[in-house]
Amino acid sequence: MTHRKLKKEIMIGVVLLFLCVIISSLCFVILHFFQDKPNEKPLTEEQILVNKGITIKEKTNFIDEANSLLDKGYSPDEINQIYEYMSDQNIEQILANNYVDLSPFYQISNFDFSKIDRYLAYQSANGLEMKDAVTRVNLNLDEPFYQTVETITDPGSITVLVNKSHALPADYVPEDLVNIPSFPSLQIKDDAVDDFEKLLAAAKLDNVYIIPYSTYRSYDYQNRLYTNYLGRDPKEVVDTYSARPGHSEHQTGLALDVRSSSHWDNLTDADYEWMLNNSYKYGFIVRYPKNNSTITGYQEEPWHIRYIGVEHATKVHELGITYDEYYDLYLTKH
Repeated sequence: MTHRKLKKEIMIGVVLLFLCVIISSLCFVILHFFQDKPNEKPLTEEQILVNKGITIKEKTNFIDEANSLLDKGYSPDEINQIYEYMSDQNIEQILANNYVDLSPFYQISNFDFSKIDRYLAYQSANGLEMKDAVTRVNLNLDEPFYQTVETITDPGSITVLVNKSHALPADYVPEDLVNIPSFPSLQIKDDAVDDFEKLLAAAKLDNVYIIPYSTYRSYDYQNRLYTNYLGRDPKEVVDTYSARPGHSEHQTGLALDVRSSSHWDNLTDADYEWMLNNSYKYGFIVRYPKNNSTITGYQEEPWHIRYIGVEHATKVHELGITYDEYYDLYLTKH
């Protein structure tokens, strides 16, 4: 074979090899980029949300709710915060309204979406922390006292909240009133009587002699009392020291006015100090403590104690807050 012929055959081989490489490459491209991939499934709605950064919750209609929130303008992070901290009741209201910046409220357990405008206005006007503004608005303290009044539906509960925005029915009389063994002319609810006797006994051991002088009062009695005060002082003054009928804790049979043996209607400073530091052990709290009139609506009343049970009284004492605040924070479903 001549040198020229050999060279020609080599060239032909190189060309054929080059053509094979090109054809193979084209086949690869066609197979991998232009043909359907029979084994790849479309993403589910849940996977799409996960890819966006949303944490899936085991809740009926969560997918629809999350998509609705996205449509309203909430970011995936905001949606995660909403489902981490908000109650079902709040989420329902959030879904029914346009986008709102909820960042100031995520970790406030007693937040109520329906009052968001009131929270913002009260917080701005008073320079409070938002958590404090929320609690105060929930207690209607952004309004004049007695402006918003709710009739109590569970008046027989030992944790019932009676104040200037929660009223007892006029015809409510506790079914389980009993005479106090040590003071048989006075009545309180059976729930409280044993613990009150224990309180009296414990006080005596510390040389503190407590005498109850006003316990259960009917609606009519409170009405007469309040009316008599109006004959002496203007209504705005009377409202600082006397409850309007229906708004007195005495009607529950769980409140007592007590005095020291040396006073006719009050406690000595030493006896008051004992009451503040010991009454909770027997389920009682000083209901209207000092420096809390803006919350309770009443001036300080060392003599007025209220039974709420040992568990709750202990928590109120440890937290150092009024019962109004405690009720909203821990006993109300928001």
